[in-house]
Amino acid sequence: MKLNLFRFILAALFVLISVSSWAQTSVWMVKSGNTAVYLAGSIHMLRASDHPLPAEFFRAYENSRQIIFETSPGEMEKTENMEKFMRASVYNDGTTLRDHISPEAYARAEAFCKENNYPMNRFAYLRPIFFLMTLTVLQTNKLGADAKRGVDAFFKEKALNDGKKITGLETAGQQIYFLTSLDSAMEGKQILESLDELKKIDALFLNAVNAWRKGDEALIARSYLERMKDFPQVYKNIIIDRNKQWVKTIEKCLKEQESTMLIVGLAHFAGEEGLLNLLRQRGYSVIKLIR
Repeated sequence: MKLNLFRFILAALFVLISVSSWAQTSVWMVKSGNTAVYLAGSIHMLRASDHPLPAEFFRAYENSRQIIFETSPGEMEKTENMEKFMRASVYNDGTTLRDHISPEAYARAEAFCKENNYPMNRFAYLRPIFFLMTLTVLQTNKLGADAKRGVDAFFKEKALNDGKKITGLETAGQQIYFLTSLDSAMEGKQILESLDELKKIDALFLNAVNAWRKGDEALIARSYLERMKDFPQVYKNIIIDRNKQWVKTIEKCLKEQESTMLIVGLAHFAGEEGLLNLLRQRGYSVIKLIR
């Protein structure tokens, strides 16, 4: 198998959903005594028609005093962090994207941008992973989705308005590091494959919808994690190392007097090294919330 970075981007960053009346979704609960931690799979881009969010998210939120996100609200928007992100996303040595990928990959990228009326010259200095992220956001926007309606954005605003305690698992600098480590694994074949799949974004979203709506751990793992394992260092940096740190935070929260809701990317929950399995290995009972 080979790593499909576009599908990883979809899973971890830009999944689009369509709300239905199904009785399951990606919210789980782990308890210790009277204290619960609710584990909510994060979908970062939604349409207006996808709201209201499934009832299980609100149930977890209402039962929690503290809400934990991957980064605290406003962290990435700080001027110094935006500057770090911009520096990390572009080549600043005088070279451009054309100099770092194969002629075939660049020609395909240029053709894709032309077909979709995207100005390739504006993307000339972007590094490959940031180039693909930009295209993914633009294509997802065409479906009517944007980050302002995503699960994270919704609950960050709600928690701020409601006076909930809010914390983050990571700094903006750590998040930028994870993206740059992913970029270091990029090859021309991944760009070619990702551009092909961007043309099938509607169908890929339907598959993502199915996994997310059901909270199907096996399907999530098959769809988004198995391919990453072909690049062991990327998988270690993005999934294994972070999950090991995050599960420590979850256990710490379970020792507190008040319950917590943790909202992170869907890909972190499934698989052998996923948060759910790590908690089970530690002897906790993990229960999926259902209506």
